[in-house]
Amino acid sequence: MRSRSPAHCRRLSCLTVAGVLLAAAAFSAAPQPARAAVGAEAAGKQIAERYDVQVLKVAPGEIDGRKVWLLTVMVPGGNSNSAFQVHRLAVDQESGDLVPSFRHHTEGYTLPPAAPGGERP
Repeated sequence: MRSRSPAHCRRLSCLTVAGVLLAAAAFSAAPQPARAAVGAEAAGKQIAERYDVQVLKVAPGEIDGRKVWLLTVMVPGGNSNSAFQVHRLAVDQESGDLVPSFRHHTEGYTLPPAAPGGERP
């Protein structure tokens, strides 16, 4: 049996280490669970700035199979009848767009979900 030189052993160990590192990189590049493109804080900030409302609460939710952020917002005080009204908005987690509250169908429409603890009239 032929003995191997120290240089050959070093090359072999370097190739082994490189193979392990390559395998680890491939494993870490494996598909990860989907994360929201728009985070809860970013969605709240975006809606607050765009519509001049105060965001009271942000919670995760789902509408028609889409992951959304459900925002409870309040219109700030002022000299109008809409002052201090509280509304519930849905923001798509992927695009950051508002999800329409009323969804029209061939035979009518679907009302938005009631707020937690709230009842429909």
